Amino acid sequence: MMRAVAGVFLTVLTQAAFGQAGAPPSFDVASVKQAAPPTDGRIMRRMGGDAGMVNYTNVTLKMLIARAYDVKDYQVSGPEWLETEGYDVVAKLPPGTPKEQIPQMLQTLLAERFKVELHRENKTLPMYALVVAKNGPKLKEAEPDAPADGAGASGGRAAATAGSGPAYAAVGGRGKTLSGPGGPGGPGTNMNMNFGPKGRQMSGKMTMAQLANALGNLTGRPVTDLTEQKGVYEVELNWTPDDREQGGMGLGKMAAMGGPAPGGAASGDGPHAAPEAQDSGPTIFAALQEKLGLKLDPRKGPVEILVIDRAEKVPTEN
Repeated sequence: MMRAVAGVFLTVLTQAAFGQAGAPPSFDVASVKQAAPPTDGRIMRRMGGDAGMVNYTNVTLKMLIARAYDVKDYQVSGPEWLETEGYDVVAKLPPGTPKEQIPQMLQTLLAERFKVELHRENKTLPMYALVVAKNGPKLKEAEPDAPADGAGASGGRAAATAGSGPAYAAVGGRGKTLSGPGGPGGPGTNMNMNFGPKGRQMSGKMTMAQLANALGNLTGRPVTDLTEQKGVYEVELNWTPDDREQGGMGLGKMAAMGGPAPGGAASGDGPHAAPEAQDSGPTIFAALQEKLGLKLDPRKGPVEILVIDRAEKVPTEN
């Protein structure tokens, strides 16, 4: 009898301990507010923060969901306002929290403040394979002891911090730069991205997987690295955007100029839409072949999609 009671008691203790351990991780304190509309026609979106903090400025709910679930913008399907409404998020991490837990904390925040509910689906979507072109690669390996490229042209600079995970800035206006580690190409990328009135530029040291990640952001399609090139390479590309970038859900919209406030989608004056830029240089597809000996090969394949079943536009009070 005593053995049975002890067994029941142990089961209760185990369940209680499991319940505590299974609680979703959350921030110590978090402030979530709707961002103020821009007053000068410029739109800036930034994800960053100091150690132990996250500090996101005018980010869209789609950006938050993508960050929380480690997916691309084009993998989030929901109402249009997910990529037009901006929010300021400032949150403090519990002491000693590893940065790998930040996405889970963001998931908790999304559920509590925005009442986000979602499910996953697999869909067959257009995508690209990054492959070596017919005449072979033209890749230059980066010097292993070379200093990291940190500063780009004048413009918004963002650097990854211990508390924030991937960080990047997007600034609306004619002539803008997205730069720093953890930027357009993802964590660990040392990349500068410049959006000017007469074209775009990408430069830095990166692996082919990181280049594929950046190209996915630009084109709004999944890009799979099939080059079999394993090194870290110097990359410098200059190009003029065309219609194949118009549908991009990543950097093109993030850095859109003008458009509805405080949104991220421009109504016609985005960097890809400037009339003077349309005939000033090769497309990204041609630039890849000419400069790097690489090619984006159109394909179709299964992509996991997060379908947003419910989300509230106005977050609950802090």
